[in-house]
Amino acid sequence: MSRQKHRTILLTEDDTADTTQQPTAPPSPNPPRRMVITVSIPQTHILHTASLSPNSPSSSSQSTIATVGQPIMTTLHISHTRRWASPSSLLSAANLAEVSEPIDFVYTIDANPEVWLVAGQRRAHFTAKEDEEHEWPIMLIPLKSGNTLLPNVDIRAKIKPKEEEKGKSSTTEAEILNCEIDYLSYGESVMVVPDVRSSTVGVGEMTVGSPRSVVWLESSGQLV
Repeated sequence: MSRQKHRTILLTEDDTADTTQQPTAPPSPNPPRRMVITVSIPQTHILHTASLSPNSPSSSSQSTIATVGQPIMTTLHISHTRRWASPSSLLSAANLAEVSEPIDFVYTIDANPEVWLVAGQRRAHFTAKEDEEHEWPIMLIPLKSGNTLLPNVDIRAKIKPKEEEKGKSSTTEAEILNCEIDYLSYGESVMVVPDVRSSTVGVGEMTVGSPRSVVWLESSGQLV
């Protein structure tokens, strides 16, 4: 068998492709133009911090244990800060003479009527300064058993109407007071158990000689 000798060929790089220029658009004879669009950036004028805390001894655990029909005493805490907006924007939106002036608010406890019965000030008006904390006792009565979320809290500002000067029309759009809520109790739940100590389930005949049967349930109430 004869042995063939393979030849080695070296390929050189083609530099002509790098030197070619890509086609470009011709320069415009007109001078460049610029468009400026002014938009208003929304600001958080007031940030509320609210919490609805149960007063029961078992509230120190992960979930509070309650009984259907038995009241739960809770405390609503509300405070706010005004450091998220400029003073001039706050004065204009809230119609204030000074930044430290108190503002009127209205809180509302948003509870599902099929799950919670609220006994107390479900909606109330209050006046507060910055970093001033208010507390209200709220009684909640669970109506269904299961792992139930606590009610939500909504807080809105009650702004005084602005007095327009006679003979002057306002050409600028009035700024709206923006309020946000940091609800610390969001997602917290209460374990609600039925109001019974024991239940007995049995199967028996309805009448003597009848092939049909009936299922009956007997429950004993919890001692209070």
